[in-house]
Amino acid sequence: MEEFFNKIKESFIEVTLEFETINIKVNSTEWIESHKKLRDEFNLKFFSWLSAIDWDNEVSVGEAPKESVSPCFEVITCLTDLANNNLVTLSTIISKSDSKIDSLVEIYAGANWHEREAYEMFGINFENHPNLEKLYLPDGYEGNPMLKSFELISREVKPWPGEVDVEGMPEESESKE
Repeated sequence: MEEFFNKIKESFIEVTLEFETINIKVNSTEWIESHKKLRDEFNLKFFSWLSAIDWDNEVSVGEAPKESVSPCFEVITCLTDLANNNLVTLSTIISKSDSKIDSLVEIYAGANWHEREAYEMFGINFENHPNLEKLYLPDGYEGNPMLKSFELISREVKPWPGEVDVEGMPEESESKE
């Protein structure tokens, strides 16, 4: 893993290693080229997933972040080399006011469904996607449910109870007896 990590560090500027996962941050203009490089030069041929994070201080439900953030979307992919289980996440920041990024479908066919989901849930436009259609929500549905600004009507009817009391694992209670 260390040798692979060092090779990645030679090719990308912002790279960290946490929990046996290499995390790379790139500029959105490098999104496509970075994925091609990881697939072709680093054998990361398996596309695991794509998702997004809505970074915002304004929230309609719950509490705002403890520290102020610059409103934006962070788009993240997870890639793997199945031969030796090297795991890499690649992320980039895009503007919320112009939320678009190039589609990865031509590089990783598996990105198709994930980009459609991010389009529907966050409102991110994946340019050159072959079929950017909704997956879950009915026709005519307005809004993007994963946005922090999206109001959850069900939470107005029945408020979220707050912090969840987490129970210990069963083996913990057995050892106390």
